[in-house]
Amino acid sequence: PDPRTVVFTLKAPNALFLAQLASVQCNGWVASPKNVGADGKWLADSAIGSGPFTLKEWVKGQYLALERFADYKPVKEAPSGFAGSREAYVDEVRFMVIPDTAAAETALFAGELDVLPDLESSRAEEAKSRGMTVLSTQGLSWTVILLQTKDPLLSNVKIREALAHAADINQIAAASTSGAATGGPSAVAQASSFFDDDFLKWPEYDPVKAKALLDEAGYNGEPIKIQTNTRYQGMYENAVLLQAMLTAAGFNAQLEVLDWAAQLDNYRVGKFQIQSFGYSARLDPSLMYGVILGDKATDPTAQWDSKEALDLYTKSMATTEAGQRKALFKQLHALMAKDVPILGLYYEPSVDAVSPKVKGYSVWPAANPHVWGVWKSE
Repeated sequence: PDPRTVVFTLKAPNALFLAQLASVQCNGWVASPKNVGADGKWLADSAIGSGPFTLKEWVKGQYLALERFADYKPVKEAPSGFAGSREAYVDEVRFMVIPDTAAAETALFAGELDVLPDLESSRAEEAKSRGMTVLSTQGLSWTVILLQTKDPLLSNVKIREALAHAADINQIAAASTSGAATGGPSAVAQASSFFDDDFLKWPEYDPVKAKALLDEAGYNGEPIKIQTNTRYQGMYENAVLLQAMLTAAGFNAQLEVLDWAAQLDNYRVGKFQIQSFGYSARLDPSLMYGVILGDKATDPTAQWDSKEALDLYTKSMATTEAGQRKALFKQLHALMAKDVPILGLYYEPSVDAVSPKVKGYSVWPAANPHVWGVWKSE
């Protein structure tokens, strides 16, 4: 290869190598020597990237401004996610910090913002009525209900099976996304190239069967607490819906509303019975399985402690052949439907609201906004 081509030599096949390089979480990157001073310490605000914009100004807590990099040379390939041509058509882009969702919407409707990423699906019609363009696509962020399988009650698989039969995930998905999503019980998203209808197989919604399983398990009305928060309205609403469904099926389900920081701390140490939760987008199913699988004795954030599942997961990373990987994912999903270590609800659609003056903007399943290939009309 030419001197500008980087070659990686791997000891063994790794299906995730490229996906991990392109990951939108904990992504790998190369630092320039210009990022550090003579003492070897990182220079504050010295970010040097490889894209069509450079850092102009960062007023922490208020905004981050980028300016067009005049010497950027776009590739010829068509844009695709973060890849392909990334040509800048505007001179400056400013990312505004607006913690309050309602305030951000007000700013968009008033023309103070041009793009509002991650619009809640329930707000899409309002945005349209205010003259905004709403763009959406199937997402990769998985909304779930965590089940603590080490809990004295939930360690009983019959209790977990009963819970799965008691929860109408399609109803929850429709209610929480205003009909934009359907139930997504698998770690393989509908937006994934590996997806087919086999990944929708899950214990069917059947409250009568749920009650029968509770009787078989010897359940005596012990309280089961569902932890949630109000920072993320979707998590709270999902918890409320789940509580109603579990109660109807014979569970003594109770809500435990915490602030988000406390709930997250509990997640990290496994201190819960049930949690309303969500995982951010992963670009490959193995990456999503990798988040939920593990040894709970050493990793309390692991939700599924299964040697058989871990073996299948390891195999899914060792082969690069798509057909073999899909077959392994199907085995993993079938095993998960049997063990019920987690309750997958749906994949949050990627929804952005955009001013009608903005042209060329698009959304993609990973839900990260991009500003190349975009311009404004007057």
